[in-house]
Amino acid sequence: SGAAQYDSPSRDSIEQPVKVMEAVGVKPGMAVGEVGAGRGYFTFWLAKGVGESGKVYANDIDRDSLAALERRRDGEKVGNIETVLGTVEDPRLPPEALDIVFLVNAFHDLEKPVELLANLLPALKPGGTVVIMDRDPARSGDRHFLPREKVEELVGRSVFELVRTETWLRYHNLYILKARG
Repeated sequence: SGAAQYDSPSRDSIEQPVKVMEAVGVKPGMAVGEVGAGRGYFTFWLAKGVGESGKVYANDIDRDSLAALERRRDGEKVGNIETVLGTVEDPRLPPEALDIVFLVNAFHDLEKPVELLANLLPALKPGGTVVIMDRDPARSGDRHFLPREKVEELVGRSVFELVRTETWLRYHNLYILKARG
């Protein structure tokens, strides 16, 4: 077991977590949230990105996934990750605590995306950012994911506005959101 069971060089080259964190401004000392963290592939990259002085709140609605994430966290002695069990529409992240919230490969699976986004707003510090990283079926061919127009439409009905979309990843788009003025 150990790190080998988690490391995925092919996934790293496709999702480029370090470049993603640079592009959206993750810095040491930040507090970030991740909605739909699952077993924590991206969470552990975020934990490195914010460093020991930072904090990652890893949310999911699946208790078993969070338990697996906690086992890895404890096994690797990563001190800056806290897990949060949420509901389909409320991630239950701490109020006014977060610089950035990530949804990595999760947005397409949300049962209530517009409601969930509304419930993210109270967790963000003023000027905070939401980053949706999801596969673009136009590039990946994977129809399980939402087309760009659909993501834009859902965001358009939410409390956030789309500031920019980055398309330099092989299969994913990065949708950068800020609260409406």
